[in-house]
Amino acid sequence: MNGKSQPVAKGKQASQRIFDIAIAWNWEYDRDFVFQINDTCLKNGLRPYLIHPFNLYETLQLLTEEKIKFRSFFDRASDTDYRFLELVQLLQERGAFFVDDPDQIKWTDDKVLIHMDFTLNNIPVPPTFIYYPTDEHRVIMNKIKKIGVPFVVKPAHGVETGGLGVLLNAHSVKDVCRWHSLHKDFIFLLQKQITPCLMDKKPAWFRVFYILDRILLCWWGPLTHIYDVVTETEVNKFSLNPLYGITKQIAKIYKLSFFSTEIAVEKGKEFVVVDYINDQCDMRKKSKFIDGVCDEIVDLIVYTLVEKIRRRLEIGDGSDLSGAESEHKK
Repeated sequence: MNGKSQPVAKGKQASQRIFDIAIAWNWEYDRDFVFQINDTCLKNGLRPYLIHPFNLYETLQLLTEEKIKFRSFFDRASDTDYRFLELVQLLQERGAFFVDDPDQIKWTDDKVLIHMDFTLNNIPVPPTFIYYPTDEHRVIMNKIKKIGVPFVVKPAHGVETGGLGVLLNAHSVKDVCRWHSLHKDFIFLLQKQITPCLMDKKPAWFRVFYILDRILLCWWGPLTHIYDVVTETEVNKFSLNPLYGITKQIAKIYKLSFFSTEIAVEKGKEFVVVDYINDQCDMRKKSKFIDGVCDEIVDLIVYTLVEKIRRRLEIGDGSDLSGAESEHKK
């Protein structure tokens, strides 16, 4: 599972094998992404180690006995599989560098908190109200009046709702109550439904990826879920530079290394963040899946991840992993 056998590390504990990056994964569709990172590491002289449910407990045992050591860790599993939480805690205690610190990323699941943070930091978001299961009819009606119709209903917490989806094109209290009857006891957000303007006949809706201070832009169809790369010519033609600034500001607030966000441009040319933070980005490629991410974007994410970690290991600290430079190249 870990590719080629690695040389025994020299030093204080001669029997300990040291790996530059460990990647935990458990989703079958992550295979291509994870193995591309693995291959790219090997080509660049880094020693990768892959952790899947089938070798998790063996890995924990080897770590506990200090027979192996991970210098950095990319977690693609613990958010959906509690069995990986012990691994996360152990690597935190051992001082491994995390691609997205778990102490930071835990806050990004709370959309209520994020909405408040964004508002306080002047990041543009749609008019939004919290819907509580105890809300009376008149309270819901007042909230809808302030938001306007149509509106969307979305869960306030992704993990506790099990990845519950979003209700689009809601128009009434009846729609909210029907949604609540299907998903009792959850807190939801009632949010204005954003209608993007058109740019060259394409809806101005973007999925923006952030990877260790590099920002990559994609067109994204909110109905089709189809990705296309945003070119430098399009950035200039449609004045899309705010996409960079907004995304960089989000990364700064939460000290994130890898995430995506959705930003739309309304008819008045107002940029609005419509889906706040996704820390577990779907990296299926467009060449294999119609709704996959453009291949060149995935390739750039893999390259940036490996290159930044390689630089960090050469320098001996994480000083160049965030804020050192702003790479907006496509």
